[in-house]
Amino acid sequence: MPANTATAEKSKSGVGVKYCVNSAISLILMFGFGYLPPIGGITQLGMQILGIFLGMVYGWIFVSIPWPSMAGLIALIQTGYMSSGDVIKASFGESNVVLMFFIFIFCGTFAYYGLSRIIAVWSITRKVVLGKPWVFSFVFLMVMAFLGGVTSATPTIIIGWGLAYAICEQCGFKKGDSYPLILIFGTAFIAQMGDCIIPFKSIPLLVMGVYEGLAGAPIPLASYMLIVIVAIVLSAIAYLFIAKMLFKPDMSSLKNLDAQTLIGKDGIQMNKQQKVVLLFLILLMVMMLLPGFFPNSTLLPIVFLKKIGSIGICIMLVGIMCMVHIDGEPIIDFKKMVTKVEWNSILLLAAAIPVANVMSDEASGFPAALQSFIGPLAMNTSPFVFLLLIGLIATAITNVMANGPVGMILMAAVYAAVQSAGMNPIGAVVSVVMCVHIAVLFPSGSSTAALINGNEWIGTKNLWKIGPVTCIMAWLIISVVAGVLGL
Repeated sequence: MPANTATAEKSKSGVGVKYCVNSAISLILMFGFGYLPPIGGITQLGMQILGIFLGMVYGWIFVSIPWPSMAGLIALIQTGYMSSGDVIKASFGESNVVLMFFIFIFCGTFAYYGLSRIIAVWSITRKVVLGKPWVFSFVFLMVMAFLGGVTSATPTIIIGWGLAYAICEQCGFKKGDSYPLILIFGTAFIAQMGDCIIPFKSIPLLVMGVYEGLAGAPIPLASYMLIVIVAIVLSAIAYLFIAKMLFKPDMSSLKNLDAQTLIGKDGIQMNKQQKVVLLFLILLMVMMLLPGFFPNSTLLPIVFLKKIGSIGICIMLVGIMCMVHIDGEPIIDFKKMVTKVEWNSILLLAAAIPVANVMSDEASGFPAALQSFIGPLAMNTSPFVFLLLIGLIATAITNVMANGPVGMILMAAVYAAVQSAGMNPIGAVVSVVMCVHIAVLFPSGSSTAALINGNEWIGTKNLWKIGPVTCIMAWLIISVVAGVLGL
């Protein structure tokens, strides 16, 4: 009877006791933690900011993204350190937040026109890969990484799994066979890793935005992308090698795979709109990367791109796509594409950056406190050992917690290590960004992990046979690549 009553009360109110308790804890941390006496060199302002940060992170993990983000901004105003106008400028007016909004518009347009399926099918039906099972598998995973980068992990996984199921059906594979497991788990793993290829996507932008807010200096985009791409390619190769050793799949039927079956009735011919959207995607990536490759160039196009920056480039291209009409319709219908924006990511980034900026101020006491704590570790170990440790921590925690908050927390440690030991930040920052994407074990770690755990073709037993070793392998490869190219 009591259980029925509780259920009825929950259904009437729409929330449960757990939600209310977690919400209360989040609010108490944000608005009450600052009344505690200062500790460890942190000032009273620092205690207020720490409480806001802890309250937001707690809320993001256990409640939701939107209202804890908004409550955190209100709490920041209440400290008196910043006026309401300054908080709005430092949050929703912050450059990375604006960039993220327009990137969502761009990526939403790419998905809206169905380019993901066309690129995927075209890539895996080339003569150079058909009849060569392991080459085919590698190319398949690379396409998933690319699509994860230009869209996001979840839609890429859905597209990739649809293709994988078609391949399994044609080749006679069934649930429980080794090769479907390798391809289906690999699709999710690589798509999740690919999500961080482009540095102005949600999680990379969020995590690096926090570091840049603390350090006041950006991470070079070209260096970032080089490390990420090399690490993903090596991870895909290593994953297939490990999977081959663990499962020894029979892949003979793949040698007779029929390309036409995968192409299907929809075909892979691009229409005018799709060709133009693909052209704009290439333009976006080239224009954003050119200033980094030619930092001292005096050529007018490069100088222009430097002046308007990444935000200006993205706004300009989106604006042109709204202006240009094909067959009487704009390439981008802005009203439709706004629905593709992941507002949770926007709110999370908008709340995190101003809090991180205040934490980096000497008035908070955090810079000195962090350096006194992290400094000895950074000074008494080599930069590579520190990079290994910070990557391992990121990999372990992100499998049980949301990757955005994990990366934000670790950025403070990276910043302190850079300040104390004078190490090059690129390797450690990129390592954290990539390692917080290795979330494939527990459903609480990411939406990708939830999809993996719910897929019957993988199964719990096989997940725990391939999952942990894949995480360790990816962490080691990322650490080595980041250490060689970023330290």
